[in-house]
Amino acid sequence: MSILIADSGATKTEWCLKGEDGITKIATEGLNPYYHTTGSIQSVVMNSLKPKVSSDEVEHIYFYGAGCDSEEKKGIVHDALKNRFKKASIHVYHDLLGAARACFFHDAGIACILGTGSNSCLYDGEKIVKHIPSLAFILGDEGSAGYFGKKLINSYFRYEIPDDLIDDLEEKYDMSLDYITKGLYDNPQKSRFIASYGAFLGEHPDHPFIKNMLHEGFENFITRIVMKYPDAQKYEVRFIGSVASAHQEMIKEILRENGMTPGLFVRKPMDRLVEFHSE
Repeated sequence: MSILIADSGATKTEWCLKGEDGITKIATEGLNPYYHTTGSIQSVVMNSLKPKVSSDEVEHIYFYGAGCDSEEKKGIVHDALKNRFKKASIHVYHDLLGAARACFFHDAGIACILGTGSNSCLYDGEKIVKHIPSLAFILGDEGSAGYFGKKLINSYFRYEIPDDLIDDLEEKYDMSLDYITKGLYDNPQKSRFIASYGAFLGEHPDHPFIKNMLHEGFENFITRIVMKYPDAQKYEVRFIGSVASAHQEMIKEILRENGMTPGLFVRKPMDRLVEFHSE
């Protein structure tokens, strides 16, 4: 028999099937229950996952997902998976617990996500004991691709971006106001749309203007969120996500400047989640 693990973010879901024949990895679109219904998740599972995974061989499913922050939202995912994997026991968790387990296994610490969005928690080695809300991309998400995408777009229309960056930005991204406004109001996954602009910062990390923007975003995340956890300086801080992984040296520097201890940086948590559930 096999176990099936899912790590589902705003953009995509990474699945890992571990069985007697080894490990198989499959990618599908993100399955956030705030944007998906039970029916639409079933459709993705049937069309993109089921052809590669035999439902009869899966004994346990561990699904870690963005948006799985209430029993109602977890139920949407659970019902969709149960419809397609009738014999499996299904466990649906928030992706933040997945990040904490991937970061620390059974040790205590502060686990952070910096990817399309941002999040964090204080983890005692078993459960999340304190969570400062990220407030999503409209009100918060400091240090995330969505946060930096907003900053970049705002700076562009305020004529603050240096001339030596403008040509490259306009060549690679549609900066027309009509396009951006339509993406904000008509796109069902607004955070993903805005976060796509944040990738530009990763293409020019050493430019002084970009470096200042990155530093400001990461410093906000650390000083306004991470350091607000009880006895925060006692714990190691570990990170999950593409943004954290790409800019880990800057993040480590800001942590140390504020008396914090940086630890592991993991771009994708899946390999460590497989190890966690194989214990």
